[in-house]
This record gives sequence, C-alpha cells and structure tokens, in this order.
Amino acid sequence: MPGYISEFQYYGDATQEFIEVALPAGTDPSGYTVEIYNASGDLVFGFPLAAPTETAGGYDVYVVDASAPGFHTSDTGSTGNFYPDDAVALVDGQGNVEQFLSYWDNTVTANGGAASGMTSRDVGTASAGQSLQSDDQGQTYYTQDTPNPGTIPACYAAGSLIATPSGPCPVEQLAVGDCVLGQHGKAQMVRWVWSGQQPLDGVSADHKPVLIRAGALGANLPQQDLIVSGQHRIVVGGMGQCEGGFHAPAFVPAKALTGLRGVRFMAGKRSIIWHHFLCDRHSVIFANGLASESLLLGPAILHQMDRTHLAALSVALNRRVTRRTRDKAALPCLTAGAARRALERSTKAGTQCAVWQSQSGQSNWNTMVSGGP
Repeated sequence: MPGYISEFQYYGDATQEFIEVALPAGTDPSGYTVEIYNASGDLVFGFPLAAPTETAGGYDVYVVDASAPGFHTSDTGSTGNFYPDDAVALVDGQGNVEQFLSYWDNTVTANGGAASGMTSRDVGTASAGQSLQSDDQGQTYYTQDTPNPGTIPACYAAGSLIATPSGPCPVEQLAVGDCVLGQHGKAQMVRWVWSGQQPLDGVSADHKPVLIRAGALGANLPQQDLIVSGQHRIVVGGMGQCEGGFHAPAFVPAKALTGLRGVRFMAGKRSIIWHHFLCDRHSVIFANGLASESLLLGPAILHQMDRTHLAALSVALNRRVTRRTRDKAALPCLTAGAARRALERSTKAGTQCAVWQSQSGQSNWNTMVSGGP
C-alpha cells in the first residue's frame, strides 16, 4: 500500500500553503521527499518528511509547511511556493515517484529530479482559502473549504463538563439520545459518540493536546481547566471570548490560542483518551463554560471509517453519510494562521484578549444558556 498526498493548499502565502502526506502506519519516512516543479519542469524545491503529526485510519500523517527550512523562499521571489502552473511529487526512500500531481487545469513534464520524463496528473482547482483533499488514497481529489493539515477530529479529554438541560455532564458519560445545550440555550440531541486513545510519543510538540487554564480567556472562561485537541475549535469574536481581536464570531483551532497566557501545549503528555460527540448539526456548545464546538462531520473523521461505520452513522442521522459528506459549520472557521495574526494585531493595538473577556464573559455565558438574546 503506497503513500499518497492526502491534502495540499497551494493558493496563498507561505503561512497558508502546505502539503499533507499519508504513509502506511509504521513506514520509515527516511529518504521520502516532497518535490516541487515549476511550469518548465525544473525541480525547484525538495523537502524531507519530518515527524508525523498523527496516526489515523492506518496512516502516519506528515505535513510540509512553513516550518520546513526554505519553505518561505520561492523561485520568483514572492512569499508563497506554489503557482497555478507548478506540480508536486511524492518520492519514496528509493527514489520512486509515488505521485506526480498538478492543479488549476495544468500539467507539467519534468526534465529533472526524481520525476524526470514524467507528466503530472491534474487533480483539480482550489480557490483562495481552500485546499484539495483526497479520501481515497490519492485516486481523486475534491475542494476542501476548511483546510485541515495534519488534523485529528475535534476532541475533548475525559472530565470535560458539557452543558446539558439538566446541568453539566462529563463528556465521557454522554450517550446517544442525550441532549446538550447549544447557542441561545437550544437543546441539541446527541446522535453518535466516540472515544479512543491517541499515543503521543513521537508527536511534535505543536500537535500535542492543548490545556486552557481556568480563566485564561476571561472571567470564568473556562470555569475550570479544559483539555482539547489542537484542532478543536473555540469561539472567538463573540460570547465574551477574544472579542477585542476579531470582527465577528468565528471558530479558531485551540492551537492558535497558545500564544495567550494560560493556554499551552501539553508537551510532556505521553498518551490521552479523547471523546467526541455528534449532533444533528454542527453546533456551538459549552465545555467547562467555554463556547466551543460539537463534532463537525467532514473528512477529518470520515476518512477513518469503514463502510460498516458509515452505514451505522447514516442510520443514526437518518441520512446518507459517505466519505465525501461535509456538513456546514455553525460559525465561520478561521485557520490557525489567520487567528494568530488577529491576536497579534490585537496585542499591538493594546487590546488584551483576557481583559475584553473579563468585562463580559460570565454575563454572556449566563445569557447563552438561559436562552437570552
């Protein structure tokens, strides 16, 4: 079973672009490279694979992005690496090309590098803010509106208290048929639950669980320490959370908040058991008093499921679910980079996130769960 390019974003600057690679779990990545070719077929860049960000669905997942030396340098002097007439190759440790892909209705014939003499396969077009993703081992690609490089599904650690109509409930005790409180106090029924252990040995520090200390995002926000996965989305720009740095309510990955005091990666964590739950629709919910999210049904979770699980999920939701299912997010979803830039602007302007939240955080929380405006 060969490796493949599972997702990539080529439309943006070097802080947005990335190439995600999936190798069969346990594969030695030594010698694997991602090569970028220009329109003339010249090999311009070659990036080795570093440590995997996670293991999911039988694959170790690697991401080549701005953390790779040289990624900020382009052959034409702009801030990004990719262009509509470029191509990218995945090369294994023996120098064999496992994939040679292009995009934007374009093909490239390489005249150097491992892909010399090969013509790329055009796999589609993505616009600004989008990526191209494959859920079938690189056979086909589709446009992903919310790029998710190296991610795992949005998860809570055991002990996280989820707001329900009958009071806070530990996430591990939620069951199908229970209800949780969503935005404006609306009850959302739990349709599916999942839990599993994630080994963290070998996972890079910036992909470890995120600890949000009590009060880190404002007065009683959260009400007690909260542990979530790095890609778990937290509400900002509303509900009393980081209102000073954002123009409107949005979701941001928890890892984007690690620059704030009281929010950090749990670098020493060796393993963790995650829990997540799915409602009829993606919802703003409250964990330890903090506005965050229920599970968003999309590629990050669906690519890990076999046909039996997909069928069971279809029954639970009373609608057909496939690996191409992409539900609508309850709020706009910002990338980690966009969120960090907004927080940096806020800091430079003298607007401290926690100060803004401490002025309104608890009152907003009370309003949300009581069904107020």
